[in-house]
Amino acid sequence: MQKFIVLWLHRYKKYTHILNVYFRFLVDFSKIYIQKKILNKKVTAIILTQQFGDIVASEPLARQIRETHPNDIILWIVKPIFKELVVHNPNIDTIIDDFCANHRRLLINSGIFDTTYNLQFRNNSFCETCNIYVENLVANTKDITIHNYYFHGNLLNVQQKIAGFPTTNQSPQLHISKKEIEKVDTLSLPVKFIVVHCQSAQNSRNWDKSKWEKFIEFLIQNTDAKIIEIGLSSDLNINSERYINLCGKLSILETAEVIRRAKLFIGIDSGPAHLANAVGTFGVIMIGKLANFINHIPYSGQYKTGENAIIIRNTEGASAEIPVETVISTLLEKQLLPN
Repeated sequence: MQKFIVLWLHRYKKYTHILNVYFRFLVDFSKIYIQKKILNKKVTAIILTQQFGDIVASEPLARQIRETHPNDIILWIVKPIFKELVVHNPNIDTIIDDFCANHRRLLINSGIFDTTYNLQFRNNSFCETCNIYVENLVANTKDITIHNYYFHGNLLNVQQKIAGFPTTNQSPQLHISKKEIEKVDTLSLPVKFIVVHCQSAQNSRNWDKSKWEKFIEFLIQNTDAKIIEIGLSSDLNINSERYINLCGKLSILETAEVIRRAKLFIGIDSGPAHLANAVGTFGVIMIGKLANFINHIPYSGQYKTGENAIIIRNTEGASAEIPVETVISTLLEKQLLPN
């Protein structure tokens, strides 16, 4: 009896999901169709649904697409959790919530888009419930895959190559609304502070707890700035009035506004490092070997050139293995600590 219940719960979940896929497809298709008819315009779609660092890095490409399609309705298909990264972008007219890869596949194959820029790799385009992958035929034709993409340049350059645009070294921009600015105003942040980001989804990038505690203790003892930790969560045990834990308390754009106000950003290669690049805060970023990529650079603009960032590398292994002393000596040598 228990197996029977489990089986039918599984089927209920699966078929409810599939019905939702087709319902959402019909709703989104109809909205786009009506927009096209009423406005008498073509529709250009940008498809980049997840990896929020990739979405931040792609912002200059949105400008290029607008320049190429000045009169089109430009829409962006994105996961709802990352919607805020593009919702205020003046080059984007409308946003479609990405329900799953199958939902996206139906829209792409429907012919409703006059031009499609699919920037999502196959490995991030799978719906387990529908058991469907969405292939990126353009990227495949250009032999740009998840296994070699950093050999083609930074994230922006990879996206530009897939989309067929000239590669540039523009810094990304974030469009932070008055709402996010006012929310950060309510936090009464100190005048002088350093932001640290300690954890990403990949453990190989993360220092362990003891390293971060040792490093933050050094910052507290060697600067008069306060230390603010941002991110989804924290496991640090730091007992100091100079340390402020904002993990899990901010939206992505609120986090970006906090980083914008900081004197310095120190962290691992993850989404918030892209936010720091986009808001123009000087960054100290730890990057380790990633699969076959040894000296890769994810960032464009002044983080790529080194004008506004220092990259501390481990070419032999993960960034988790970079010694605390290496980061400390870099801060002291470059005289980066605010006094």
